[in-house]
Amino acid sequence: MDYLKSRKNGYAVLLSGLIVGVIIAWLINNDPDTSTLVAAGAIGVVIGEAIMFWRWSKQRKTTQRND
Repeated sequence: MDYLKSRKNGYAVLLSGLIVGVIIAWLINNDPDTSTLVAAGAIGVVIGEAIMFWRWSKQRKTTQRND
C-alpha cells in the first residue's frame, strides 16, 4: 500500500518511459504501425514502472535502516 501512495509523485518517470518507448519505435522504423507503437509504449511503461519500483524499494530500505 505504501508503494501506491508514493507513486503519485512518480508519474513523470512513467510518462517519460512511455515517451522513450515510442521514440525508440520511431527510430527503428520511420513509419511504425499501430502494433509496433503499442508494443514500444508497453515496453516503455514497464521500464518506467521498474524505475519507480527500484526507487521506492531503495527509499524503503533507507527508511528501515534509520528506524
